[in-house]
Amino acid sequence: MSGQIDKLLPYGIGGVAALAFLLFVARPYFTTLAGDAAKATPGAAGRLYRRLRPVGGRKLQRYRNQVRAENSKVRLGLSQASGSSGQAAPGLRDVYVPLQCEVDGGRGDATALLRAHHRTMLLGAPGAGKSLLLKHELLNWAEGKDDRELPVIVHLHTCNTAQEPFEELIARRFENAGISKARAADMLRTRLETGGLRVFFDGLDEVGTDHFERVVRELRDFAVHYTECTMVVSCRTAAYEQQLQDVFHQEVHVAEFDDVSILRFLSKWPDLKDQVTAARIFQALQEDPELKVLARSPLMLTMIAYLQSGDRPESVGPLPNSRASFYEMAVAHLLDRDRLLNRSEAIGTYRAGRKTLVLQRLALAQLSASSARGDRQEITRAQFETVIEALLPGFDLERSPHLQGMLNEIVARSELLKDIDRGRHYQFTHLTLLEYLAACELRTDGQQLMEHYRRAPQPWRETVRMWCAVTHLDCTPVVREVFEDTDMWRKVLALQCLADAVHIEESLAEEILTFFLERLGTPGDTEGDVAKGFGALAASSGLRGRRVREALIGTAWGPLTPRRSAAVRALIVSGRQEAAATLAQLEDDEARAALQAMGDVAVPALARAAERGETWAVRSLGAVGTPAAALRLAGLLWTGADGFRPAFASDTASAAAWHLAALMRNPDVRNALTDFVLPPNASQHDQHLWIGEAFRPTGVLQALAARAAWLMDHGALDAAGEVPGIHPYIGIPLFACAPFGTPPSGDDQEAWQEIADGIRGSSRSNMRFYMQPDPVSDHSLRLALHRLWREEEAATETGRSLLEPLRDVLLERFGVAGPQRAALRALPWHVQAKLLSVRFGGNHVKWSNMAGSDQTRWRTINEQVEPPRVFSALAWATGLPLLGLDIGLGATRLLSRVFGWHPGGMALWGPSWLAITVGSVIVLAVAGLFGGIWIDDRSSMDSDVGEYMMLTSFFVAMAGVTYLCFLGLVSGRDLFGWPVTLAVTGTLAALTTAAIFAVAHIDSKINNPLRLIALEAHAAP
Repeated sequence: MSGQIDKLLPYGIGGVAALAFLLFVARPYFTTLAGDAAKATPGAAGRLYRRLRPVGGRKLQRYRNQVRAENSKVRLGLSQASGSSGQAAPGLRDVYVPLQCEVDGGRGDATALLRAHHRTMLLGAPGAGKSLLLKHELLNWAEGKDDRELPVIVHLHTCNTAQEPFEELIARRFENAGISKARAADMLRTRLETGGLRVFFDGLDEVGTDHFERVVRELRDFAVHYTECTMVVSCRTAAYEQQLQDVFHQEVHVAEFDDVSILRFLSKWPDLKDQVTAARIFQALQEDPELKVLARSPLMLTMIAYLQSGDRPESVGPLPNSRASFYEMAVAHLLDRDRLLNRSEAIGTYRAGRKTLVLQRLALAQLSASSARGDRQEITRAQFETVIEALLPGFDLERSPHLQGMLNEIVARSELLKDIDRGRHYQFTHLTLLEYLAACELRTDGQQLMEHYRRAPQPWRETVRMWCAVTHLDCTPVVREVFEDTDMWRKVLALQCLADAVHIEESLAEEILTFFLERLGTPGDTEGDVAKGFGALAASSGLRGRRVREALIGTAWGPLTPRRSAAVRALIVSGRQEAAATLAQLEDDEARAALQAMGDVAVPALARAAERGETWAVRSLGAVGTPAAALRLAGLLWTGADGFRPAFASDTASAAAWHLAALMRNPDVRNALTDFVLPPNASQHDQHLWIGEAFRPTGVLQALAARAAWLMDHGALDAAGEVPGIHPYIGIPLFACAPFGTPPSGDDQEAWQEIADGIRGSSRSNMRFYMQPDPVSDHSLRLALHRLWREEEAATETGRSLLEPLRDVLLERFGVAGPQRAALRALPWHVQAKLLSVRFGGNHVKWSNMAGSDQTRWRTINEQVEPPRVFSALAWATGLPLLGLDIGLGATRLLSRVFGWHPGGMALWGPSWLAITVGSVIVLAVAGLFGGIWIDDRSSMDSDVGEYMMLTSFFVAMAGVTYLCFLGLVSGRDLFGWPVTLAVTGTLAALTTAAIFAVAHIDSKINNPLRLIALEAHAAP
């Protein structure tokens, strides 16, 4: 034995030292490699199966595909296909702007309210986007991974022609997706009983008079029977008379578009990607209050965007400022656009006037029948052909081939009708288009119009308004009859007609105005229709508009009463500068809220108040949220600062900083801010320029972000709780890179116990329990936090409800300053969870080292770092042969000693008992390593047992591997001699070590935790 050792050390102690140094240098690589490989093995097959398996199984995957196909390309009535580009219709994702709803005099997110309540009535005006909101919810589910609640839409207009139970209508939706009838029924039954279904009943107002009571009764019975399921019923506000209030307690009223939504929609429209074009249209709306009132309807704004995009503005001319004129322009363009746009290859065969007449006759026939049947959208092919056939002789055209030719051209080219089931049934693309075309057909026959209205006031209400705008007759008889009705709901229609009527006797107009001005704000106007009607009139520049504005302004100066509140609401609707100027002079909260609601029109008045130090005006500018408001907020960042006090943080500047940080999440705002003119020497004294370096392009955005961050860090925090969120590229570095206070001392058992209790309280639901009961140790706390924040559920809303108390405990006990707390809470929850894992999580976190991440990490988050493919390949190409050859030779030599072999003529080395002992230890260590992983994954109370078992087994195994490497070197000496063995081993080891360090350096940039969190926040500076 001693002779063999002498042979092993021809270079004495130096050889042993070199070997030890080589193993020590490579230790991090081997440790990480072994740990990652060991931990990745258990559950890998399960993860692969879950990744490959369709979410919800094959049946649900088919239904997902159907929902995605039906809703990803929603026809908005006017599609991009008719533009110059010839592209397909815009997808729902391309143009959708989140809808808001009216909440306690303010606004809230409509989607959030739908999801927060079990039974909801979704109400709104025609064209408000109710159906689009439901379709967007369907698409969100189809593109997600959550199958706990399966959404399904039921179009209630189908109840006019079929009296099947809702269960059968829903089951048919599944069957249409390729699911067998038996499986669809089984899936439906299970989900209805367990609450796994979310049912959208769309279009209660489209149910006919003869079927309305039956459908309402069936809706009520369905809601009572399936108590666990979430349900939403959509309906026009004017058609809903609280018929379902006993079971659908929550009413969500879809609000009109505010200025931010209008500008966002214009910016997203496919042919208006040019921000200059979108801004130009928005400015035109600002300068025309009557047009602005129309643009607050998503349907009307769609028409505006369509008519002003691509190469259409030259052919359609200037925009009108009445709803009927808009429809006239849009319909005329759609029916004659091939000629107008010089498309010689696609010129329609039939004149636009003839196609218009067909559509008007078809709309009137459909709406007339709906007075009893109510299906105002679904048209059979036979009905369509009957209308065309009756008109063909007057067009001097033969039945064949013009009957089918005209039908196909109207459907294929106009986009006013759509084929819903391969030529058997058709629909108008929007109900309002049907009402407009029916009004056009009756424009010379007010008597027939009123006959229809008397029989069915609700279906004909909008058509009467349209008729007053399109007729060339005196509207006085029609409006007088409407006004003389004793029902107040019907009487309000006369006021609404005043804004649209082409001509009406002044005496009747004055009588109507006087009547409703006297009743302004009365309890009977529950929906605010009177205020909205006056607002539409006040937007006009005519004599009546001036008279109404003066009356409303006079009332607004009066005491706080319901009448005054209604007048203020009407001034909001008017959108006039005179209204904004009046509200700016009033000092009560109602007037200030109204001024804020006026949007961009109120920005100059709000900015003047903010410059006087009125912080309420700063809040209002933030709530307006438009680029113009953001530019005003940017100008307030240096309020109170001068050459002698550049770092002064006034309350106004601090509030402006928080609100600007919130608005900078909007790309339209960031684009506008690049044109902001910075004050002289704006950034010379700013210590937070490193925060702004993440914004692209740098320059103005960088300086504004840096100034806002400094003010948020040093100024008053009153505005912090007022913002809905801030840009992640400001909030993340403010929290992650700031030094924290002193952590609890080792003797402060109360603090440590509170943290431990917070961890235990957060470890409910599906999240595993990571805390040992007692005693509370530094190690167990760090390990528990490390694992808890990295749980998949931690970033969900369920995890939020569990972990928010723990977050607050950690922030308090570790002395996190107020600005950092506020910045963290203003970030999305999934970003908060990641940041908390960085600051309070890792296995190597030392409680005494809470200085935060290096600012350099934040400065480099936008660096484009290529993966270290070459160095990784080099590490594997040199490391694997080195390890494989060395360990393989060692294992062979070990086994040769056990079994008495002589491979390659080599002599036996060492005693057999040593070889047997080492081999057994290696086998047991590997088994213990995997056993520890198994215990750690499945244990809740004793998770440390598995970890200690893994660590012990790992180090024992490494000792065994070291012995094998030792034997490998000996074997190499015996086979090739020391010079060759050491030369080859040293060269491969040096290359491997250099490659490993290069990979680690590049990976540290790629895996910069702040960079990964910023990417996950979906910020796009």
